[in-house]
Amino acid sequence: MQSLSSHDKFDAIRELIHKAPVFSGLGCRDQLEEAVVQREKILSTGLGRGVAVAHGTTDKIDDIIIALGISEQGIDFDSFDKTPVHLLFVITNPPGRQMEYLVALSTVTRLVRDEAFRESLRTTAPARDIELKICQAFSECLDRYGGLSN
Repeated sequence: MQSLSSHDKFDAIRELIHKAPVFSGLGCRDQLEEAVVQREKILSTGLGRGVAVAHGTTDKIDDIIIALGISEQGIDFDSFDKTPVHLLFVITNPPGRQMEYLVALSTVTRLVRDEAFRESLRTTAPARDIELKICQAFSECLDRYGGLSN
């Protein structure tokens, strides 16, 4: 989880990719940024209710990576409900891992439908607690679908 200061959606995506620990050490952050920004230019990923799930595919990574940025002031994300985004998820995935990507996307989308869960992410809960909540939700989703095969 990363605190964001950007007000523009493209700047917020770039900020999250360059600040989030899950992307540190990767020599391809510029390529990840480009993939996510280009996808966002096609159609806004602002889901409404203060949530966006920006995503992109690139062959520069081997695994799906998910980061969460939290904006106190809100980001103009061209969401269909016109509300500012306070929770920005960025999901990056390699080609050929579409099933895992769809599970990640659907799990995040399901989680953020719950107002209490959204609010718990925006409060001052420790980053580790938020990470554990998200990991638990993914684990439950995988259990429900019997895991994933490559």
